[in-house]
Amino acid sequence: MSNDGFRGYRTISQHLNDLKKENFSLKLRIYFLEEKIQQKYEDSSDDVLKRDIALKVEVESLKKDVEDKQQLLDKALSTEAELARGEAERMTSLVDSESQRCLDLEMEMAVKTEECRGLLLQCRQQGSAPRDG
Repeated sequence: MSNDGFRGYRTISQHLNDLKKENFSLKLRIYFLEEKIQQKYEDSSDDVLKRDIALKVEVESLKKDVEDKQQLLDKALSTEAELARGEAERMTSLVDSESQRCLDLEMEMAVKTEECRGLLLQCRQQGSAPRDG
């Protein structure tokens, strides 16, 4: 997907999320207003009730935001754990292959050392090798 397409999708997605939040807030406001009407609660301080309703709506919206952010955090933590596991497996595999490579090189070195000893012994027996002195 191109950057413009992704940005467009992201903008639409963000707008949709904003509309969902606004819809949620409006539904809560309606709910609390209906509750107020049903109770026929008369208070001399209308501002207190309006503030109470606004705070209840805000609390519910914030709870939803916290829930959304918790889901994102959980997803990020699970992704991080998955990546860490993959990296650990890769490192273990690398250590194993390098250990095997070291063993192979040690074996090759031992074989070459034995070949050199054999050639040196052969040369000494034929008298063509210089003597250590």
